[in-house]
Amino acid sequence: MNHQNKSKAKWLRTMLAVLTLAVAVPVSTAFADGPAVESRAVDKTAGTAPNVTIIRANGVTTMGAGEWDYLGQRSTVSSQNPTNYVHSGGGDFKFQVVSGPSGGAWYQLREYDPGSNADEIVTGYEYFLYPGDTLIYRGISNYVDGDNKKAEFYVYERFSGSGSVKYWD
Repeated sequence: MNHQNKSKAKWLRTMLAVLTLAVAVPVSTAFADGPAVESRAVDKTAGTAPNVTIIRANGVTTMGAGEWDYLGQRSTVSSQNPTNYVHSGGGDFKFQVVSGPSGGAWYQLREYDPGSNADEIVTGYEYFLYPGDTLIYRGISNYVDGDNKKAEFYVYERFSGSGSVKYWD
């Protein structure tokens, strides 16, 4: 009888280990941080990876010294030539996703050019972001143009629905 109890105990430990692994693997995958790809080139002119920082809403990031001018909150768009752009003097620029799909979506910062000029995708890349995430672009003064010597930026989103972002220059 003693041998039979040891066999049952061994079988029970084995089954417990199997069940633990069966639950642990799917749960750990469900809590993984976002998609495997956070950015992708979308423009033929996209070169090397741009100087961009993504600050995840669920992470802790310390920022260095610097002053940001708040430019306001605007809705995102899924078409070219919007009326909800903001003016930037160039240099560094950031936006934060306030609302959008909770599962994340692809976003692009674009520079508005009136008339027949096609709007430019800033740096030629788009980024997978979640509500609360912030995207910081460094050294993008080359988008400043026109008589006002300003860049006109807006956020283009790749989802059907509505979203909003906050801008800083």
